[in-house]
Amino acid sequence: MNLNDLANLGQVVGAIGVMITLLYLAIQIRGNTKVVSAQARQAISEFVLRISIFRAEHADRFAKLESGAELTDGDRQFQYWSHVQFLLHAETYFHHHDLGLMPDAHWRPYARYMTKYIQSPGFKEVWEDIGQGFSEGFVRWLDGLLASPSRTGGRTWMQKESK
Repeated sequence: MNLNDLANLGQVVGAIGVMITLLYLAIQIRGNTKVVSAQARQAISEFVLRISIFRAEHADRFAKLESGAELTDGDRQFQYWSHVQFLLHAETYFHHHDLGLMPDAHWRPYARYMTKYIQSPGFKEVWEDIGQGFSEGFVRWLDGLLASPSRTGGRTWMQKESK
């Protein structure tokens, strides 16, 4: 074996090493993607749980807000911040779906619920007050719902609006 043969052998061994490394990285990335998706779902679940607990703890106040009764200043503040909390939750759901971390089967019922929720007393005032502080895609989506609440906000419509 001369020096040229050794150099060629070294290149072949190096190329095989690179291919093995790329295969290993592909496997690691696939596993990491599953972990990230699971973490995203867990974060959504925890957020929903906190909102559910909050709503249960304040059920009487929510009932008053929905009844159309005379509201105190405290009730109006509670209503305002409840809408803010829900908007933060909705934006998180929107982006998880947009990034493909939430399946359409989970998104569609949520989007339908959102079309009803935006009709809640005081919601439009809160949205007019702080809406432009949210991400551009979410603002476009929610403005579209407000303009035509019969839309369900499914992926096809969202992609057309946000692209």
